[in-house]
Amino acid sequence: MSPPDKRRGNAHAVRSSASSRSSSIISPPPRAQLTRAASTSSSHGPDSDIAHDATNSGTKENAASAAVKEKESILLKEKDDKIAELKRELTIMESEFTRELDRLSQKEGDTASFWQAKHASLNQQLARADTELRLLRAEVDVREAERAELREGWEVLRRELKERDDEIRSLKGHIAGLKQWVSTNTARGDQTSDEQFGDSMAKLANGLQNWVIVHFRRAKLDFTHVDEAIIHDLGELVPMYELLASSAKVHLLQNVVSSVLVENIFNAYFVGLPKDQADQLAQVEKCLASLTSIEAANQWRAMTLTMIRKEATPRMQEETALVTESTISRVNHILDAITNASATDARNHALRGLVHSAVELARLLVVQKATFKVYMPKVFPHQRILFETSTMEDIGAEDEESLTEREIRCVTFPGMVKTGDENGGHPQFTNVVAKARATSKGGDCNISIKIAQAA
Repeated sequence: MSPPDKRRGNAHAVRSSASSRSSSIISPPPRAQLTRAASTSSSHGPDSDIAHDATNSGTKENAASAAVKEKESILLKEKDDKIAELKRELTIMESEFTRELDRLSQKEGDTASFWQAKHASLNQQLARADTELRLLRAEVDVREAERAELREGWEVLRRELKERDDEIRSLKGHIAGLKQWVSTNTARGDQTSDEQFGDSMAKLANGLQNWVIVHFRRAKLDFTHVDEAIIHDLGELVPMYELLASSAKVHLLQNVVSSVLVENIFNAYFVGLPKDQADQLAQVEKCLASLTSIEAANQWRAMTLTMIRKEATPRMQEETALVTESTISRVNHILDAITNASATDARNHALRGLVHSAVELARLLVVQKATFKVYMPKVFPHQRILFETSTMEDIGAEDEESLTEREIRCVTFPGMVKTGDENGGHPQFTNVVAKARATSKGGDCNISIKIAQAA
């Protein structure tokens, strides 16, 4: 139903209600009608009874009709009130619906604006990330190209270095071959090649190292109850013994034995000759060198000592035995004092074999026309001795380049240098026959591990 129809229906209901109310007001109440009827009947008499009955019946009908109309008017009023109340509720609901719709519309607009802004921001971030990704990919391509170029350069350098190493090894082989050829072709009589001397020194060094490891591997150093004479002798042999005792026990003991061998055997003019006779021969050699030439003096020395070695060795057995036993006694005296180990027959027998090998090697050296010198560098606490790759080898087998400018800490076995040629001349020529075995500072840990593994 449209609003005009509703208004017309409402106006019709109002007019009907007003007419019914006016009729009910105009109509007299039933009690008044009865009063009037009674007064009339009393005044007219019997003839008016019939009229009175008719009037009463009409009055009852009017009263019933009025009551019905009054009920209808009440119902219409209640309906109008209900309609009015429903209209007010409808109006309220429409206004609330309108406000809620406006609020939801506003909220939807705000939400849409927020997500649009978020979408735009994310698009911008995506665009920036895509741009950065492209830049990074381009930079990666550049770096990959540089890396490939560096690899190519590295491969070229490696090939060149390998070629240089091969050339160096080839030249070393040629030099060694030439040395052997010269040594072999110029050797005369009892002259021995440099390679044989190098092999003898290496064999003696390995035997000494094995002897120390086998017999002193579990020994402990202790200087608290050592006599002053032994401490003095130890300090003369190994000035750095206190620093070596804490971290290089095996190297210290090898240094002690090697130093004793050098002093008692390799520094002797000829092992087995009494000291006075050896001093006389050394004086004669010195006199000849001053009167003639170095070559002549070296040839005289080689010839004289060769004759003594061949003819007089049996007569020198007593003196040789004294030198051997004094060397063994000195070594045992020092090592037994500074360690908790004791000399045994097996240890002395093995040491005696090393001393005999050293004696034979020392005698063979001095009968050569060239001059052979066994050298044992001493390291003092107040001195700084650098590692020399030309005359020393590292027992830790480190690369020679890494040993440059590194200080040596201990020399475990001596080296050997040859001066002059096989005829005793050209003293300006020198050749390192055997390099001294040394340890450098910083390489003791690796050496100790290798010694432990070998043990």
